[in-house]
Amino acid sequence: MNDRQPFEFIAGSPALCLVDTMGNRGGDRDGGAVIERLPDPAALDAWLCAAGLSSQAGDAANRKDLDEARTLREAIHRCGLAAIAGEDLPAADLALVNRAASAKPLRPQLVAGRIVHLAAAPVQGALSLLAADALALFVDPLRDRLRQCPECRMMFLDTSRPGKRLWCSSAQGCGNRAKVRKYRARQAAAQNGGNGT
Repeated sequence: MNDRQPFEFIAGSPALCLVDTMGNRGGDRDGGAVIERLPDPAALDAWLCAAGLSSQAGDAANRKDLDEARTLREAIHRCGLAAIAGEDLPAADLALVNRAASAKPLRPQLVAGRIVHLAAAPVQGALSLLAADALALFVDPLRDRLRQCPECRMMFLDTSRPGKRLWCSSAQGCGNRAKVRKYRARQAAAQNGGNGT
């Protein structure tokens, strides 16, 4: 992530990208501190815009919308953890996700040569789409592809062909750091072995 684009959309699912707006859930990255990427309604507006679920940043969110988005995010997270563990989804969380999915979703419209997504209640419409996306993750075959990065705890959908992806990001993120640590450990072991220690 960087200052220009404070959000990453690498989870393989819009709902999981929402979940990942709470960063470093118990992981080692950034000193173990949890990172809230939706600290205020303006950040929610910016995230919805970056996710393609709002026509422009600063569109519509208020404090109640932020609370609803965070509540939905955490319910999806808990359901995702249960799915990964092969457990039943928490009933209260599933009911919350189902309620959010039942709201009128955003609808695409062609305006001035581009597609925009509109609804009478834009934030609730966006949350409805995110909740519906989450529901699809909790049933086969996608349920078996839900993963959580062992380092940063990011939740993601494994879209790799063999279905054996372990890390949130192999090239730049946790996977690369893990490979570097293993390489350095092998080098240190080889050096210590060569020195007779």
